[in-house]
Amino acid sequence: MQVKLLRVLQEKEIERVGSTGSIPIDVRVIAATNRNLEEMVSKGEFRLDMYYRLKVLQIQVPSLRERPEDIEILVNHFVEKYQNLMKKRVTGMSDQALRLLRHYKWPGNIRELENIIERAMNIVEEGEMIRSKHLPKEITGHKEAVSIRTLAEVMDETERAAIVSCLEMTSGNKSETAKRLGVSRTTLYEKMNKYGL
Repeated sequence: MQVKLLRVLQEKEIERVGSTGSIPIDVRVIAATNRNLEEMVSKGEFRLDMYYRLKVLQIQVPSLRERPEDIEILVNHFVEKYQNLMKKRVTGMSDQALRLLRHYKWPGNIRELENIIERAMNIVEEGEMIRSKHLPKEITGHKEAVSIRTLAEVMDETERAAIVSCLEMTSGNKSETAKRLGVSRTTLYEKMNKYGL
């Protein structure tokens, strides 16, 4: 097959099956591969003349595992694509699910990501958000992606949220806020300074 393709590229002509004459063609060929052609040439699995005939303008596209920052953009694209195809609306993807996708190694590259989004779109209910439970086991079972916060971080976050919520309820009245939270005004001011409120 390589010999036949090489003739098409060099001579710019083809022959129909069963025909005796050649037909001139004017085409540009775009070829893509995920294989290492230089290595295949050295092993004799790919013709050297064919390799140089195809290698006029070479564009190296990094794999998905080398550019995790593109995952969210691609996820949004595929979600929109399958929403339109399936006539089904979702509210996006949860932060935890996105974090799991960013830590996965993507042996199947972008096609694998698209398949995973299509699978999730088939499972998720109309109007819901795609969550980690909608992702396959090979992604959710990835231990590195699970981020565990310290107890102090959780406590600080909860305390800050309680102060903000109470301040909103009391229209910013600090005396009333301190009273409702069961702390002194001095303690409330210290906490507000700590959390930048």
